[in-house]
Amino acid sequence: MMRRRGSSALEFALTLPVIIAVLAGILEYGWYLFQLSNVVHALRDGTRIGVTVPSSDDAGSQARAEAHARSVMDGLGVPCTDGGECVVTATIEPAGDVQILRLSIEVDYAPLVGLLPTPSQLRGTFTMMMQEQS
Repeated sequence: MMRRRGSSALEFALTLPVIIAVLAGILEYGWYLFQLSNVVHALRDGTRIGVTVPSSDDAGSQARAEAHARSVMDGLGVPCTDGGECVVTATIEPAGDVQILRLSIEVDYAPLVGLLPTPSQLRGTFTMMMQEQS
């Protein structure tokens, strides 16, 4: 009976680092995927706004798409308008006999826990065909 006295403490000490690593991985990659979904949401909204801008709009489709994507990112908690670590670019390109709007976002990613390897940037591109507006 005396030999089994410290075995529980030893088992706990051996499994604790594994449990902490698993929890850190869940937190870190969960946060990464949440931030990536924010980027995708901003891309979708910005592109949709950009392709539906009337042709009489002075600001233009590209500027409207970029501005909307930046404001969506700000609303989701990722600073993107005032000196944020965010690059938003919109281009209109020909694709056959139609025009497409391509919106790209690059955001620096700050790890939540920092114990595991993660990408340094979140990147995304979304493309949509321009709509006829009157």
